[in-house]
This record gives sequence, C-alpha cells and structure tokens, in this order.
Amino acid sequence: MGFIEQHLTNNEQIVHKGHLHWFAYAGGLSLIAILWAVAMIIIAFNLPEVWAFVAVTLLALLIGYIYVWLVSKNTEYYITSKRLIVKKGIVQRNTSELRLVKCEGVMVEQSMLGRLFNYGTIKITTGEVVNTYQFIASPIRFRTKLNETLDQLDISKNLENNL
Repeated sequence: MGFIEQHLTNNEQIVHKGHLHWFAYAGGLSLIAILWAVAMIIIAFNLPEVWAFVAVTLLALLIGYIYVWLVSKNTEYYITSKRLIVKKGIVQRNTSELRLVKCEGVMVEQSMLGRLFNYGTIKITTGEVVNTYQFIASPIRFRTKLNETLDQLDISKNLENNL
C-alpha cells in the first residue's frame, strides 16, 4: 500500500492521480546536450586545457539532472473524494493538502508548447489564495476530474442540508 493510500480518511477514495510532465526537466536535459556537444568539439580539436573543466561541469550537470528527474518522478498529484494532495520527494517527503470544500475556482493555463505537448499550469483559488501547480501532465483531464469531484461534493452537501 502506498503513502497516499495509508493516509486516506474514512470514506475517502482516490479519484485521479496526476504527475509532472517530462517538460518540467527538459531545460536541464537541453543544457546537458549542449555541454555534451561542446565536450565533443573540445575532444575533436584536442584542447586538453579546457577538457577537465568541461568534464567536471558535465558530470555535475548529469548528477543534478538525475536528482531533478528522480524528484519529478516522485512528485504526484492526487485528487481524492475530499482533498487535493501533492506529494514530493525521494528520501525527504513533503506533502501539501487542499480541502476541496475550500476550493472556489480552477484554472488551466497552457502555452502553445503546453498545448502541443499536453502540459500546463493548474491554478486553484481558495479565497484570496491562489495555489499554483506547474508542468501538470494532461491538465484538461486533471481539471475535469477535479470539477467532477467538486460537483459530487456539492451534491452530497445539498443532500445533507436537505435532510
């Protein structure tokens, strides 16, 4: 049983699981590719005085990229029947929770690249606070699942009030 499943409350169920899109770490990957190309040019021109610097920098970038990739792969967004839970981290875990009854509005922002590669930013308003979640994969589907869950909460709340 996973972390989220262990921490669900009574009558709470997971409705949808979201994750970060690979575009969240594409910038680091591009930087590594450029540095790799520079290293290949240095090798081709046999410039030993620069080679050590490029090798150390490339190694540091690669280690940093692996760390960022692992963190992003371990970042999960759960919509439950009662909350939005964001879990981040590998060894150190950080979670944040947003009770859905406090949710007032849901917005999706997608750039041209976001629409092309199917990622975007989800903004959820709660009073005057805006909770922003960037690089969400399939943001329209995420918003739809969140709105469906909010509708179910409204129906349940109206039923309780009428009894």
